[in-house]
Amino acid sequence: MKIPNILTASRIVLCLPLLLVDAMTVPFWVLYVIAGTTDMLDGFLARRWSVESKFGARLDSMADFVFVLAVGYKLFPWLKLPALLWMMIGFIAVVKASNAVSAYIVRQRMEFQHTKANKLTGFLLFIGMMNIGQSYFILVAWMIACIALFTAIQEGHYIRSK
Repeated sequence: MKIPNILTASRIVLCLPLLLVDAMTVPFWVLYVIAGTTDMLDGFLARRWSVESKFGARLDSMADFVFVLAVGYKLFPWLKLPALLWMMIGFIAVVKASNAVSAYIVRQRMEFQHTKANKLTGFLLFIGMMNIGQSYFILVAWMIACIALFTAIQEGHYIRSK
């Protein structure tokens, strides 16, 4: 197994202790940062060392999904967002789900785009979550949501045009 894939798999493994510690504590944030760092390093190293693979890309998408679910589960009670922002997040989720269905219809397989915009959105979301509880968090959340919406629309365009 290649080092980038080991990093990706470790993100999945780190989700278990992440679920077991209390949110908003030092152990939670340490695990969060380590897991998030594996997300940034795995693809970078795979490209740098020319060991990219379809398996690695799929594993990365699965690890991202597991990580988002675990972190979302732990931080959901701490998210005090306005209703309109929750609706936008729901709309983004619908667009992303329709992209997944479109990819399956167009290419007969599940496929997730690893665009630069997707990577930027993931990084901003990773950093943004560390601002929960700050007075400016709602503004940060709105900015990330706007970028995420653009990214989801762009992803759909790429799926349908390739």
